[in-house]
Amino acid sequence: MNLSSSGYLGLTASDTVADACTAWLAQVRVRAQAGALSFSTYESYEQTARLLLVPRCGGIALGALTVGRCDRIIQAAFLEQSLSAARRIRSVLGLVCGYAVRDDAIPFNPVRDVQRLPLPEKKTTVLTAPQIAAIRELMEHWREDSGMGPRPNYRALIDGMDIMLGTSARVGECIGLRRCDVDMTTNPPTLLIDGTITQTRELGVRRKNAPKRTRQRRRIALPSMAATAVRRRLALAERGAEALLFPTATGLPMSVSNYERLLRSFVDDNREALTALGVDPGRYSTHIYRRTVATLVEQAAGITLASRLLGHANEQITRASYVVSAEQVDPITVDILDAVLGG
Repeated sequence: MNLSSSGYLGLTASDTVADACTAWLAQVRVRAQAGALSFSTYESYEQTARLLLVPRCGGIALGALTVGRCDRIIQAAFLEQSLSAARRIRSVLGLVCGYAVRDDAIPFNPVRDVQRLPLPEKKTTVLTAPQIAAIRELMEHWREDSGMGPRPNYRALIDGMDIMLGTSARVGECIGLRRCDVDMTTNPPTLLIDGTITQTRELGVRRKNAPKRTRQRRRIALPSMAATAVRRRLALAERGAEALLFPTATGLPMSVSNYERLLRSFVDDNREALTALGVDPGRYSTHIYRRTVATLVEQAAGITLASRLLGHANEQITRASYVVSAEQVDPITVDILDAVLGG
């Protein structure tokens, strides 16, 4: 590394990808400490660099990173590991090379011109009203007579499902709800999505006072099943305005991983029953609730309202990732074409 005119010991073309990762991650950590990005984002980058990127190409000099070489690194990860690993490597390698460009170590970012990876398979599983009712019944009686000691927190599963289905909230936003976030005096009652539960190695489990994206802060009117679930949570919650609706036994925030582990235990115990309902146990997670909401609202009222409900910045995100297109095209097309083209 050379000492620049500013006194900064910067990167050079002879430094390796591993060197660049170290320097870039130090900068990302400073931004996380300053609140410019979340610690969970920093830890995700660090994990990708440590477990995927550096073992595969950490010894390569920055100056040797041509477009072709970067493409071969990413495609090899796709073929030898998985699409997910390749996408993570491409993302972080692109960010690292961008940092190297800004540090004058290389003249351009070679990752920008590599070939695109395939898009991940779009998940199309949604729940119907009869399936939701049957799943709620399964949860009500889950391990009721198991003889295995205290029952799991089945009530949190039911209430969480009803709130997520009624609001489109992500699981972290749902279990991060507080008494002060709901207003049961209006008609209909409303709920403010204004925070989420995060978990990092450094900070542990805590409530972040903003949704996944700050711009996704929104107040949602509650349908009856979600309002009923909120009332049950309020009856169980402590009295303070900041009291969580889904606390642990000690009053601390429940972690997303614990909620999802609880749901996986339910699914594992009820695989046969779920399959009989037409629900694939392997695809059942909290994401299915948000996808179901998006699809139902889009079919009834259009993509604009569905996108606003989910808190997305644009409708394309909603359509690409959440809305499951109906197979049946509206038969009104018959009237339109008959009117124009005739018999």
